[in-house]
Amino acid sequence: MISTSISLWITKVNKRKSLDEQLDAILKIALQYPYLESSHFTGSWTSAFDTNDEKYLRYDVYCTLLFNYLSRVAEHHKYKKHKVESYIAIKDWIRLHRKYWEDPTSSYENVDSYDHAFVDFVKGYLN
Repeated sequence: MISTSISLWITKVNKRKSLDEQLDAILKIALQYPYLESSHFTGSWTSAFDTNDEKYLRYDVYCTLLFNYLSRVAEHHKYKKHKVESYIAIKDWIRLHRKYWEDPTSSYENVDSYDHAFVDFVKGYLN
């Protein structure tokens, strides 16, 4: 009984550590390429971008990385907004990258790639 509790606690701690490391990696990318978090740039997103434009190619990959991360965080916190919001500024991130979410590179990519709970979670911030 005690060993099970300890194992569960260690698993939870390791998962949180992994989420922290992923957050650090995303923030490092944003520091290296600050336009990825610029409302001026993110507001210019269109899925019909010039595929030779390195900035938009990078932004496409960055947003995939970001929304995958946000999905893992939401799932970790069982989609409880107050817990997620106390961990990261998810509302700000989702709203900043709204155009990407609503206009993905492949039609229905975001709706089909994530579970319904996360899609509804994101919609809750955009409505």
